[in-house]
Order: sequence, then C-alpha cells, then structure tokens
Amino acid sequence: MVTGKERVQVDAVNVPVAISGIQVRPGDLILGDDSGALCIPKERAEEVLEIAQHIEEVEQKIIAEVKSGSSLRAAREKLGYHKLQSKPEDQ
Repeated sequence: MVTGKERVQVDAVNVPVAISGIQVRPGDLILGDDSGALCIPKERAEEVLEIAQHIEEVEQKIIAEVKSGSSLRAAREKLGYHKLQSKPEDQ
C-alpha cells in the first residue's frame, strides 16, 4: 500500500501471521521481486542459502561451457541443470 495514514491501525507486532495461506513468523526471511514473493522459515535459512549457492555455481559453469563453444542445451545436460531444484528422491 502506498499510504495508510489515518486508515490503518497496528494490531500486533512480532506475531505469526498467515498471508494467502502461508505462515509467516517473526525472524522468517521475506524475499520478493516483480514476479512474486517467498517466505523462508528462519530455521531453514542456512539450508536454502547452501542450495542457492550450489545452483549459482552450476549456472556459472554452464555459462563457461557456453562461452567455450558448447550449446546451452548440451551444457545444461552435462551439468544436470534440470535436476538442480528436484528433491533427492526425484533425481
């Protein structure tokens, strides 16, 4: 909202809330851009960071492969790009 002056009241601070069915608790990380938003539970933040860093590393290797003359399709296949965000049991 642009402004809530004289129309919005604070009901509570630092309490869990549900937004569109998603539980958000104090300390959770909220990230958003023009395509959407996500909530990372604070107890999973390190795990999510490690996964994101691994994906970034693989994407950089794919870029290097393409710059070396490989096709994008071949580079992605070689480095398992389409399995990066799969659950281990799905791989």
